[in-house]
Amino acid sequence: MIPICSVVTKKTLTEFKLLKFSIEQFHDVHWFISCDAEVEEYYRDAYKVEPLKVIETDDCDHNIQSEEKNNNWMKVMMSKFTICREAMKKHDFCFFLDSDMVFVNPIESRVLRLLKSGAVDALISPHMTNNVQIEANHGYYNAGMFAVTNTEFLDAWENLSKDYKKYNMYFEQQPLEFIHRTFLTANLPIHYNLGWWRFNLPQTQERIKLLNDREGELWFGDAKAVNFHFHALRELETDNFGKFMVDMIFDYLSKSNNEKYKKLYEKYEELKNESNND
Repeated sequence: MIPICSVVTKKTLTEFKLLKFSIEQFHDVHWFISCDAEVEEYYRDAYKVEPLKVIETDDCDHNIQSEEKNNNWMKVMMSKFTICREAMKKHDFCFFLDSDMVFVNPIESRVLRLLKSGAVDALISPHMTNNVQIEANHGYYNAGMFAVTNTEFLDAWENLSKDYKKYNMYFEQQPLEFIHRTFLTANLPIHYNLGWWRFNLPQTQERIKLLNDREGELWFGDAKAVNFHFHALRELETDNFGKFMVDMIFDYLSKSNNEKYKKLYEKYEELKNESNND
């Protein structure tokens, strides 16, 4: 069983359902979610899902110029530390995943061994944009996917994040690149957390060609693509810069003969219809 944490609100519930369905095709998961009242109600009696209501509002965004929405966003993001600590009360490690992810292959056993053995304090995920200025502004690491075995790592990260305005840092994401220096960490390789930002710049667009099908499974280069990171179902207040990736991946899934991929595409269509009818 893999303990996995996420932050889920009314706005992100549909995408979380897709994440949950996708990874549970490969792993037995014990979920811990920080959430608002509506999501707590939805998952109150769910099997292997432990909701913790700590979010008061999801009227938030980090991509628009609104101090109120930015402050609300930070409050929501800080709940990731709370929920990871809840998971660590019952498990020796936990993953954290943003709700806007889709898994197409399992987490590798070599990754899980690092966590189960406590060989590292944390696993973290570089943005890999190949753009120094973007990462100077937004952080070298992506805070949407990580795993921890050491609660002191969470403490240090949370404490610096509380002062993000004082140090002119990008929300809770940028502090990660500073606190990890005093811990033993390992980077997740590029076939994990395949965010749209790794493919959208002139110097990285050629990476798209590394996505390939091998005997019905999706690979990135010579490794199985594990998970993608993009907004597939949520209506955003800004442009969806990852839509090109959403269209490409779900077009591939729609044509696949892989039973898991067929089921994933069917679930995507089901949730899309459900979202459209709300």
